Amino acid sequence: MSAVVKSISISTKKNRWVMMVSILFFTVLLVVNIMNFVMLHIFQPLGFAFDALFIFVLFNRINAEYICEMEAESLVFIKRSFWGTKKYEVLNHSIMGIYLYQPKLIDITNFRRTYRMQSALDPRNVWTVAYTTSGEKNKIENCRIYFKPDQKFLAELTKKLPNKVMENDEKAVLADLNRV
Repeated sequence: MSAVVKSISISTKKNRWVMMVSILFFTVLLVVNIMNFVMLHIFQPLGFAFDALFIFVLFNRINAEYICEMEAESLVFIKRSFWGTKKYEVLNHSIMGIYLYQPKLIDITNFRRTYRMQSALDPRNVWTVAYTTSGEKNKIENCRIYFKPDQKFLAELTKKLPNKVMENDEKAVLADLNRV
């Protein structure tokens, strides 16, 4: 199936520069640890592991690409990174709501699974897709996906799913409570 509308993650130059400076900083720390080992015979395994881990995580953050696709019967979320490609498909009829992310201490609805399909370098607002799926033993589970769509993608979502795209999560919570 080909996608009707597609939204791809973006990153600003400023964010990329900050990440590159961070990578350079941890690379210098790693080189200093290597020089301490070679010249002074001081072996610090935690220093090596810490620096290498941060360099790897930062490279993974820079290179990760997130794609949101709207197809005829579903929304598809794809993440491409060093770890490979992950794909999540949400059928339109199982969507409880699509709303702007608002951090809360306690949610009325409990979500069994949460997937983060957005780049930290992307300056756009975070949106949430709340949906139901059948889990183990065909038990209905609430899940959500965080993503950062562009305005064109949101406009198309609003056209395709007019009663499910909103600014807050109240309708999605009511849909979940009515289901129970």
